[in-house]
Amino acid sequence: MDTKEAQNLMRRIYLKRDKARGLERTLLRTFHELGELSDAILRDKGQASISDEIADVFAWLCSLANLLEIDLSQALLNKYNNACSRCGKVPCECTDSP
Repeated sequence: MDTKEAQNLMRRIYLKRDKARGLERTLLRTFHELGELSDAILRDKGQASISDEIADVFAWLCSLANLLEIDLSQALLNKYNNACSRCGKVPCECTDSP
């Protein structure tokens, strides 16, 4: 499944609920899921748990994009254009980040 298919899947499954919940509460839920991902990684809860949490974070990110009517695939392409968004190189050659 690619990014566009994932976003469409989340739209089909959750858009009605996401709209009812609203943007602010959807954003808060996304932060909550990021916290669960952080916990799974930092507590070394195992690959399966971390994988599930990454999927949850991505699903909530898709929900946010749907509410904001942003095509996530296009946003990624626009921002990164197949290279680092700052130095324009592959791999990144920026000196101020690891």
